[in-house]
Amino acid sequence: MSEEPLSEDADGIKREKAVVVEAQALDYAYGTGPQRRQVLSDINLVVREGDVVLLTGPSGSGKTTLLTLIGTLRHIQEGQLSLFGKDVSKTTTKELLRLRNRVRFVFQRHNLLGSLNVLQNVISGIMVTPLSDPEWDEQRAVALLDTLGLGEKVKSWPDQLSGGQQQRVAIARALVSLPDLILADEPTASLDRESGRIALEQMRALANRINCAVVISSHDERIFDIATRRVHIDDGHLRELETTGTNPS
Repeated sequence: MSEEPLSEDADGIKREKAVVVEAQALDYAYGTGPQRRQVLSDINLVVREGDVVLLTGPSGSGKTTLLTLIGTLRHIQEGQLSLFGKDVSKTTTKELLRLRNRVRFVFQRHNLLGSLNVLQNVISGIMVTPLSDPEWDEQRAVALLDTLGLGEKVKSWPDQLSGGQQQRVAIARALVSLPDLILADEPTASLDRESGRIALEQMRALANRINCAVVISSHDERIFDIATRRVHIDDGHLRELETTGTNPS
């Protein structure tokens, strides 16, 4: 079980951690008729601010499907999903876009823009936001890239990078905007042990610093202790496992 959901504010007052994601009785299937294949069955999950949740399970168990449902990249078929306290099935298009702006993805594919260099790729997602400050955005992006071992690659183009380097750029792009929720699908798959560790520690540090929630799908046992909670999915069903790490808050 996860720890008592309390956090401490700047004045030292403890308060209940806000719920970022709440899934209730989620079902999802691909195909219709004889070709219908049930992927998720009766999924119940609560993720609170500051949580670093590790989602494990065999290939094809529905991990990516669940992440894309939480991130509203797929429509809910059955059940209920709330994001930041809003029932996503009852939101307007405008409200849904506002919710999505608070979420960042790290996909297995890097999805970098070939026409932008590394630094431009990292800051591209925040340059159009109301709180964007070009000078501060660039300084923060450069510092983050340096932490991820890419300080000398800020002016490089994506096709000049290795697969692991491209993945670290994608991770930097997700972190730099200081989102309220990060959904990472096998983020360390193309990274060596040291790079993967650094990248995941940065995610956890962000969760600690700004109460961002993080959900990571991974088979990588090397990073299991990064998480504060671990949930496992198999045959479409989700269950909570032992706490894997020490809560950073």
